[in-house]
Amino acid sequence: MTVMRLGVKENEKELTVEMYNEDYSLAEILHHELLEEKNVTFAGVVPPHPLVSKQVIKLRTQRIAPSKVLLSSIERALEKVKTLRDMLKSEGERT
Repeated sequence: MTVMRLGVKENEKELTVEMYNEDYSLAEILHHELLEEKNVTFAGVVPPHPLVSKQVIKLRTQRIAPSKVLLSSIERALEKVKTLRDMLKSEGERT
């Protein structure tokens, strides 16, 4: 298993996260959750080059630090995955 590496650049209103050794899926999940945040004025995923395993998420916020918004979005995504896992477990127990 390859270990994910991060590069983070943040200022007062903007955040850029570079995820290395990760595919497009995780970036898109986070992107979807970021778009649900009311203080986000921009959230995007830079289209990856097919030969480079680097995903870039860009985020701009108002009235709140972008890192706090990102962490909140990650927590929501985790809760959704846990709910899905629990539903699949209970469905498997019925059969």
